[in-house]
Amino acid sequence: MIFRLEDDADQQIYAKHRVDAFSLYQSLSELLKHLKEIYEDQNLIRKCRHEYVALKQLNKLFSSFYSEFTRIFSFLNYDDVTLMNDIQNKINNRLQNVLSVCFIEFSSLDKLKIFLQDVNNKQRVNYQLHDEQ
Repeated sequence: MIFRLEDDADQQIYAKHRVDAFSLYQSLSELLKHLKEIYEDQNLIRKCRHEYVALKQLNKLFSSFYSEFTRIFSFLNYDDVTLMNDIQNKINNRLQNVLSVCFIEFSSLDKLKIFLQDVNNKQRVNYQLHDEQ
């Protein structure tokens, strides 16, 4: 197994698999555990970046969308300005339309979230009333 490793993974374990190393891997599971410790966080961040780019509200409730949004960005090192700009592109068209005509400057992501949640709740009530008529 060790001889099939390439590139960075091979570099990471080089010292341990040399014949004169003091602490050789005793098993394949020990080797895999070591590699997992090295690469797991990087893979998680890469996965979160991919999920972040793909995330859109679409027909989800804003609260559900925002929970997913915060779960993903909690692993990423994005500042509030970036998140505030990005969320405006990820919310559904109805919320985007409201933002485009309201001309409100939001001083924080939390204030933007509260505003969008409130608008989303009002829109849902309005659509429910419209459907009942």
